[in-house]
Amino acid sequence: MNTDFYRYHVMRALFLAGIISDPVLAHAALSVTGKPGVQSVGSQDDGLPGVAGGKRGNSQSLYANHVSSVVTAPGALLVSRRRDTTGDHAPAIPGAQGSVNVGEVNAASGRRAPHSARKRQFTSSTAKTIVDRAQIETRVPPGGSIVHALAAAPGVQIRGYGSGNGASRYQIRINGIQVGWALSGGNPEKNGIAVLFDGIPMNNPLAQWDGWESAEVPIAEIFQGVTAVQGPGNPASRWYDSMGGTVDLHPIEPTHGSGGRVSVGGGSFGTYHAFAQADSGDFGGWSTVVGAGYTHSDGFREGLYTGPSNGTAAFMKLRRAFRGGSASFGAYYSRVNEYRPDYIPVAPIPGVSVNGYGVPGTAYSQDTSGFYYTIPQSLYSKNDFAHMWLLYGRQRFDLGGAWRLSNVFWYRAGYRHHNRQRFYYPDYTGINSEYYTGATHTLGDRIALHWRNAWNDLTVGGYYMHERFHSLYYGYNPAIFQSSASLPLFVADYYDYWDGAVAFAQDTLRPLPALRITPGVSLMNYRVQFANNSVGGIPPGASPIVIYDAARNNDNSYTKLAPSLGVNYRLNPSLHAFFTWAQNYQTAPASAYGNYQAYPTVPPSAPTRVNSDIGGLKLDRGPLRGQLSAFHIALSNAVLSTFLPSLAITKNADVSAVYNGANLDLHYGRELGWQGLASATAEHAYYPHYVTGGTTVLGASIPNIPTWLFTVGAGYRWYAVHTTFSARLWDSYNGQQYLFSNLTNLPTTTTQGAYNVVNLRLSARIAVLSDATHGLKDVRVSLLVSNLLDRRYNAMEYISSGGELGPTSAGAVLAVPAAPRAIYANLSARF
Repeated sequence: MNTDFYRYHVMRALFLAGIISDPVLAHAALSVTGKPGVQSVGSQDDGLPGVAGGKRGNSQSLYANHVSSVVTAPGALLVSRRRDTTGDHAPAIPGAQGSVNVGEVNAASGRRAPHSARKRQFTSSTAKTIVDRAQIETRVPPGGSIVHALAAAPGVQIRGYGSGNGASRYQIRINGIQVGWALSGGNPEKNGIAVLFDGIPMNNPLAQWDGWESAEVPIAEIFQGVTAVQGPGNPASRWYDSMGGTVDLHPIEPTHGSGGRVSVGGGSFGTYHAFAQADSGDFGGWSTVVGAGYTHSDGFREGLYTGPSNGTAAFMKLRRAFRGGSASFGAYYSRVNEYRPDYIPVAPIPGVSVNGYGVPGTAYSQDTSGFYYTIPQSLYSKNDFAHMWLLYGRQRFDLGGAWRLSNVFWYRAGYRHHNRQRFYYPDYTGINSEYYTGATHTLGDRIALHWRNAWNDLTVGGYYMHERFHSLYYGYNPAIFQSSASLPLFVADYYDYWDGAVAFAQDTLRPLPALRITPGVSLMNYRVQFANNSVGGIPPGASPIVIYDAARNNDNSYTKLAPSLGVNYRLNPSLHAFFTWAQNYQTAPASAYGNYQAYPTVPPSAPTRVNSDIGGLKLDRGPLRGQLSAFHIALSNAVLSTFLPSLAITKNADVSAVYNGANLDLHYGRELGWQGLASATAEHAYYPHYVTGGTTVLGASIPNIPTWLFTVGAGYRWYAVHTTFSARLWDSYNGQQYLFSNLTNLPTTTTQGAYNVVNLRLSARIAVLSDATHGLKDVRVSLLVSNLLDRRYNAMEYISSGGELGPTSAGAVLAVPAAPRAIYANLSARF
């Protein structure tokens, strides 16, 4: 560990805190420029809000400068909100605390408000989606996962095995590239989407399976917006895992006025949740927001073991505004406890019954025992417990002369405990139980200097991040030598160290009033160190049969240059053409360096490379907004890893991958009246080459990527008797997709069928004393019916190697069913 590095950042933080806490010193520090600093809203056109451009310390920067009212179907009603011009920290997010006069919204209202984020999106060279709080309230079930907020975004697919509960794990795909829960192999990028929390990266760059888990953010109400960028994006908003895209989760912000919010709800499958938020308002330049929530679900699977889960999260952010800048400090904590049911065969398999392998009884399959049935906990049990801490601080200084300086530092600690016991198949030769822990410690700092004039917006900067990843695995089988987690048969213990140092520069040039050109470049150096501690990880008194110490310690370094070029051209005031070509590099998963390898490993000589071309048209004309784009994304030197629990090993494949397709996104709507939504994706994703175990496959389709995705929706909202009513109905269609085989470690031509899911949401927002300084301001009631038509479909399917349900299941299709029809209700009040 580099103690000098940590000591430097500790001293730096203390020094900055000393300056920030004293307005006189803060002003003196900036007065060297010869003119007093003025806090200004960021204007970096192509960066993520709060990363390279918008001032994350100011909630205005994310969505609006003056009025927060943008209509997107099937979003909930956004009422007109006047900006509090008495300070620069007025709430800008729809639904945030502040003065609201619902009575101003009437049947004659058709005026939309100015929206800075919408303008940045329109003039950006990247394909970007912005989701506000109203859309979060519409798309996310009460107590559900924040990832559902992106469900209707173009090119985005969300799927998982939970009942909408935020403590369950979900997968995000953007143009076919994924992050999050994977279920099966075959995906060359399991960690290809960078996920940020308030601009802070959360991905584990060496993750063996899932680089980021959606369960790390189980409480959706902590967030007031989401931004998703397709492809690597421009350098100032690009991170180490920004291969297929970047998703930034924007938490609630401190506001100028004091207030609070409470929310409770529940529904099907024993689901219930509660959330509370408090805002201090501005006190001498200081403002604070605190929010915390809890969610629980019994699970929707049928039988004695339904797969319950629960999660809690808390967030606090303190901001200090001073003349010429601001500083904020944030803290986030989450904890989840989840029990996951076993897979279920799609069709009956000889010898596989609800009572165990080879035990007489009803065949265990969706066709015979029930579509949602799962075997009891005595035959299969899996528990995942995880928690994480995130601490960070952000400083912004106006240096005068159109120069701005921003810096953010962070520390993140994550822990996951995975305990799995499989007694369904009485295997007397291998392991049937797993005890796994994974712990990460991450420290980083990012600094950027911004300069803007009439012709260009220049951003230069860089970041450094260090991570230590400790992975410990004990495999055992009580039927063999009475083994246990403390006396394991299989032992694997690894330490992986990752260091990333990245410098970047980008400049948005405006040579013509209608033209913006954004060239950029990133210079990156990645260092990966692998230390095999499997012998040292043997518990006292244990005599393991297998010790995974074959992989030798290794130290690897990669230096790459990643250029990009973005263009946005105004064809007319309502129509812009855009295009971005970008490259990025990413280190391979830990298995490529030795984790869970039964044989000596040769580490990759180069990192995974992505070459991305995304371009099209953007439309913004009154109540109609849209985007039509095409994409071509190519991955090279990718390492695909498939972990086989029954053997406690990982199989690697060397692959290249190509994703080709097109996205369409259309929204129509005003504040009141009819709204509409239509989005579509057509995609062909394939492996130019796929090599594993001496087998080479050319041109095979990449599994788990639908050929077609459609979402269409309609809604209507109206105002009467101090109440705003809203009704939304939308239908999502997923086309057929190919399956991956764990038996051969190869993609297949077997397909999973298409399906569509219809959802309905009804809501009412009642104004109460909306002009009062204190007291209740409004009450909201909502009802969500997900899977309205009770469609039976599977979230994911794969071809088994036989390790889950016994030898006769080898080659059979196993599935994870998605939730049936569910009804959720929610009641919230704002003070």
